[in-house]
Amino acid sequence: MATLGPNDLKQFALPSYWDASYISKYQLASGETYEQFIADVTAALAMQNAALLTDPLISGLISVTTEMMLEYRCGVSNGFGVATEYGRPDAPRGATTGHMLPLISYDRGFAWTWMFLQKARRSQLDADIASGMADLRNIWHKTILTRLFKSTYDAVGSSGRSVPFADGGTADSSYIPPSVPDRSSDFAYTHNHFVALDGITQANLETALENLWEHGHDAPYDLLIPALDISSWTNTTNVTGWVPKAQSLIRYGVTQDLAQVADTYIGAIETDYGPVQVRMNARIPTAYWAVYKSYGNNDQRNPLKVRYNPRYGIGAILLAGDHIREYPLENAILWSEFGVGVGEDRTSAVVVENSGDGTYTTPTIS
Repeated sequence: MATLGPNDLKQFALPSYWDASYISKYQLASGETYEQFIADVTAALAMQNAALLTDPLISGLISVTTEMMLEYRCGVSNGFGVATEYGRPDAPRGATTGHMLPLISYDRGFAWTWMFLQKARRSQLDADIASGMADLRNIWHKTILTRLFKSTYDAVGSSGRSVPFADGGTADSSYIPPSVPDRSSDFAYTHNHFVALDGITQANLETALENLWEHGHDAPYDLLIPALDISSWTNTTNVTGWVPKAQSLIRYGVTQDLAQVADTYIGAIETDYGPVQVRMNARIPTAYWAVYKSYGNNDQRNPLKVRYNPRYGIGAILLAGDHIREYPLENAILWSEFGVGVGEDRTSAVVVENSGDGTYTTPTIS
């Protein structure tokens, strides 16, 4: 699928009847024309929008779509019966359910006034643009991780729902995970992938992994932990399968096990269900973690879906502001439309709170 980038700012984001050669007559205090600056902003947006889909953490969690609805199979297999000469076989049908994906508009203003732009230095404008690009990355990361750890649904329209992973039937009591008889007995609508487990231990990790494996998800798995809890996860007294990642500046003995993982991981854990690659992220509060099956960058089978507006593409565009006196970029606005929901497979992640009370509470992602 093609990735849509930003349109030419002189043709789309800014009014179509603004003349490029006329714009080029206006100069910054440092000598560049506004036409040159707009071209540089276009390039910056193109790079940042592309980076949203190549970030190692995000790209392994999501796929992108323009669809507003998802429908998927649920329930148990009806199976075959013994054939008879005159009897006709039963013709059971597959059961389906579904949910919606949100689409939310976000904007972020640049307070570039007419008086400021008369004397603006390029370094000041560059700092503002860099800040805007950072804000775009932040809203994507925060929104995606919030949906991953959120155990409740989001309203879409007046009656639609963007539901979480299997949550015990609270958001959608009609959802029953499809049966995988060679790995588990039939599931019920009460099946839950948001759990409270007391302690960061090898046993608790394997409990969560079993909840992935029994749905047909095979290793390697990804484990996402808070940066604040790294010392607990690397403590081999409790997490006996921990394997550190090789460091180029350290010479290891021949008996040392080392994890062969990408640079974006901090190590791996050996388990009964196969290897687990470990990432850490400071946005996640202490005592929370998630294991999930990533099928690769932007693979449609990944746990989450990002819906975007095809009119604007993935990421953000720069819109002209209102009340323009003279300069094209007075009160310009960064605009983005996207929303995050769970994909068709609502069993592809297990989210855990390290808690002894037996109840999962949704955290606040920073």
